[in-house]
Amino acid sequence: MRTLSTIGDDPNDSGNWVQVSRLGMPLTNEVVIPIGFKDYWNSLTPYQELADTQLDGFFYNPELALYMDNSLFGGAVPAMSKLRIQRNSLGAFDFGFGKDGLFGLKGNPALAGTALDDAVFGTLLLPGPGKARSVDLWPIFHTGVPNVIPYQLATGKAGNPLAAGKPFIHNFLPNGGDMLRLNMATPPTPRNSPDFSPLGIVQAAVLGLTNPTYNANANLQWIPNMDGFPNGRRLEDDVTLIELQAVSGVALAAIGLWYDDYVAGGSPVTQDLLDVLTYRTGVNENDKPFKDSFPYVATPWSGTETGE
Repeated sequence: MRTLSTIGDDPNDSGNWVQVSRLGMPLTNEVVIPIGFKDYWNSLTPYQELADTQLDGFFYNPELALYMDNSLFGGAVPAMSKLRIQRNSLGAFDFGFGKDGLFGLKGNPALAGTALDDAVFGTLLLPGPGKARSVDLWPIFHTGVPNVIPYQLATGKAGNPLAAGKPFIHNFLPNGGDMLRLNMATPPTPRNSPDFSPLGIVQAAVLGLTNPTYNANANLQWIPNMDGFPNGRRLEDDVTLIELQAVSGVALAAIGLWYDDYVAGGSPVTQDLLDVLTYRTGVNENDKPFKDSFPYVATPWSGTETGE
């Protein structure tokens, strides 16, 4: 604590240094952790976070999801009206706040050999009822995503989200905690490539599901932007938009858990899916150019600059 004086004394510093902020995955505190726990979360290390199971609950049911559900507070933020979570995916699975998600499959023989099988990753991904986002948001933020069924693109799954699909991102590190995870075996997408996109993995999933170059088979292929967030974080990645889309269920859709307006036998590219994929925040690029040498990030605006 620093105490300033008006009588000419030097500032008085007392007490120990304490951590007041941390950052691993961008926007964890803003998107996932609710008011009342933000300072507490900021005070921890990722390793201390692992031992505090009460924080897991916020990844299972992020507060932001309350505003992407018309049965809760969806109408409170009209600007996010296109961002809606699957409440009846494939006519069976409810990923709404406090719902069971895929937990109803617990113990089902169909899970054998998948990442949701207790024999593979224990109870990490299906820990209990009422933890709707334990299969998508929790691993994205806490452990990274394993390249194990069902975490493969719906390409090749023939309508069964638990079947093998097109291999995709693999940045799984089972130590948990809020950290950026990067699979350095994934080739970078050249910045001058027409396929480069600030939507990162979301755009890679779109290409893997819709582009004939990639969706004609379920073979392992490098797909442009597989090197994007949340597989690490490129400076150009629009992490705010990607996380808004992720909270609204886009990762679930990518593996074949389609939105509520999907009709069996029809196209999974439904209006609800298009609404999420085409959602934009209105911020399309950095307001200062990046540098071409270390540290590459643009110099922040000073408190006296106007930007004009």
